[in-house]
Amino acid sequence: MSQYAANTKVPIERSRVEIERTLKRYGIESFFFGTSPRGDGIGFKYNGRSIKFGIPLPKRDEFKATQTGEQDYKRAMRQRYRVLVLALKAKLEMVDIGLTTFEDEFLAQTCLEGGETVSEALKPQIEKMLQTGEMPKLLPP
Repeated sequence: MSQYAANTKVPIERSRVEIERTLKRYGIESFFFGTSPRGDGIGFKYNGRSIKFGIPLPKRDEFKATQTGEQDYKRAMRQRYRVLVLALKAKLEMVDIGLTTFEDEFLAQTCLEGGETVSEALKPQIEKMLQTGEMPKLLPP
């Protein structure tokens, strides 16, 4: 099965510009791109909500230490950004035409007070619920 943008030649910089334009077009208040050892990321604010998307980096050791391996690694990086462009456009367009709400589309990526996302906070509780059958608390303290 073919993966979306698996062979893209679109540079990351162009994808980032496209993300910036998309966010502005849909009224995003502010945004940033960041890089860390865990991966790249994007964050933005909308209607007072902080949203954070992590972009996990491909593992370099999965690519051979050759010219071809380096090209494959860079292609995998470009693919991640193209997928993020597609996802953001789709989510924001669905919100814009009323198919869904901003809160529903971006709930998992919404930042809580401590900086972690709703998804990060709830994953352990959901896993525990699946193992024990007990309902988790709605939000962590």
